[in-house]
Amino acid sequence: MTDTHPTRRLQGVRPVVLATALGIPLLRSRERRKILPKPERSVSGTKAKHKLLHRHAYLVEEAKPDFAMKIFSDTLKGRCHDCEDDESFTCESLTCSACSLPCPCKNCTKYRSRTQGLMITRQYPKDVRTAYYLQTTPIIWLSSVQGDENMDPAKLSLLSDFLVAFMERSQNGVVLVDGLEYLVTSNDFARVLRAVDRWTEATMTSTTRLIITIDPRAFDSRDLAMLERNKEVVRPGETEPWRIIPEPI
Repeated sequence: MTDTHPTRRLQGVRPVVLATALGIPLLRSRERRKILPKPERSVSGTKAKHKLLHRHAYLVEEAKPDFAMKIFSDTLKGRCHDCEDDESFTCESLTCSACSLPCPCKNCTKYRSRTQGLMITRQYPKDVRTAYYLQTTPIIWLSSVQGDENMDPAKLSLLSDFLVAFMERSQNGVVLVDGLEYLVTSNDFARVLRAVDRWTEATMTSTTRLIITIDPRAFDSRDLAMLERNKEVVRPGETEPWRIIPEPI
C-alpha cells in the first residue's frame, strides 16, 4: 500500500532536493554568507583625526567619495578618538586574542574591540585597498557580475540584511556605503529610502557608525531632503568650517 501522507513521504529527503520539489528558491553560498567583524591592521598609534559618534548616521554630500573614504579609513586605522589612555598604542596583530603582549587596548572599558569596518562601494575593491591601505576590512562591490566579494544591486533586501547583520555583530563598528545612486537605478527611490531608513535605525540601536556618501546633484530637492532626515549632513566643501561634521579633533 502506498503511503500518501505528505510529511512521511518527505522524511529522509535531502534538503536541496526537498527545497527544489517544493519550489523554494535556494540561496547561493555567497548570499548566505555572514562576515565576521574584525579590526583593520592598524598603522598609526595616534588618535583618529575626525570624531565619529557611535549610533550616528552621517550623510556625506560630495561629487566623489574622497572625504567619506578618508574619514572611514582614519577611523579604522587610528586609535579611538575618545581614548583616555595616552600610553595606548596600536599594533599589527590580526589576532588580538592570541597575542600575549601588554596592550592597554585590551583593558579598555568603553569598547570590546578596536574599530571594525565594512565598506559597500561601486569602486573596484582592489583599487580601494591600494588607495587607502586597507588590508583586512571586508569590501563588497556593488555589481551585477558574480563574485565572492560582489553584491547584486537589484537584491536590495539581501544587502540590507547583510548590513544589519554586520551592525548587530559588530562591537565597535563603522560602515561606509558608497553607490546609492547606482542602487536607485536598479530599484526605485522609495525602496532605497526604506532601506536607508532601516540602516539608520540599526545604527541607532548598535555600537556602530554609518557613513553614506552621495552626489547631491543626482537627486532632486525633495529626495535629497528625505535622505538627509535623521542624519548628520556632512558637506566637505562648506566655506564655514564649523558646518563640516564630523569635526576634526
